[in-house]
Amino acid sequence: MKTLLDIIEKKNQEFAQLPFFEYMKDESVEPRQKLAFAPVITPLALEFSELCKRVLRQEPTTNKIQEMVNRHTYEEHFHWQWLLEDMEKMGMNYSMPFSEVVRFIWSEHTKVSRSMLPLFERYTYQADPIMKLVAIEVSEVTANVFFRATNPVAMQLQAMTGHEFRYFGMCHNHIENTHTLHTPASLQAIRDIEVPEEIRQQAMELIDVAFDYFAELVNEFLVYIKTHSYENPFGKTTLSDRALSAV
Repeated sequence: MKTLLDIIEKKNQEFAQLPFFEYMKDESVEPRQKLAFAPVITPLALEFSELCKRVLRQEPTTNKIQEMVNRHTYEEHFHWQWLLEDMEKMGMNYSMPFSEVVRFIWSEHTKVSRSMLPLFERYTYQADPIMKLVAIEVSEVTANVFFRATNPVAMQLQAMTGHEFRYFGMCHNHIENTHTLHTPASLQAIRDIEVPEEIRQQAMELIDVAFDYFAELVNEFLVYIKTHSYENPFGKTTLSDRALSAV
């Protein structure tokens, strides 16, 4: 498994260089504008919960790797609730007709975000637990990059509003770095896993597909940030050219 982990780490370093993460560092941008993509990430957050409960988890099991996967799914599946909290604190919890909510969720704005479950399910449903573990590892390292980028923004908002932002802020960032899979014993156990050649080839494909997906995802976020104001994130009107030049 060590070889696969090395490949994941190399690809994650490339992922961290994407324009979205540079944008998060731009101090000239209003912190609320940086998180104006929050509605777009919602389908992904909910789908990841479903992936954990319905696809990755398999109980009962006597497989040690599957046991590790199961434990992780229980640590992950509720995080979407923090996202809804953060959106409410940012003033994004608008009353909308159900039909408008549906239109947004299935709009072009969320095309990538809402495609996570079918993509990962294709590689992990009833698959060897090693494949599930690989999917988790890619999700974890990319999430660490993402939440390291949003945490300073959330801390700025906390100073401005007096509210804690658990999804985008320190809480989520801390949880991502303290999962059971990240203990020294677990990390060593994962590195020592012998991966059969057939599974290794499948895992290599999953790694490529997953990193492509997460790159498309943060690009989708960036497009939304640059075309929608945090003051009206669900609005049909986009930011003016003048406003865009300011961000």
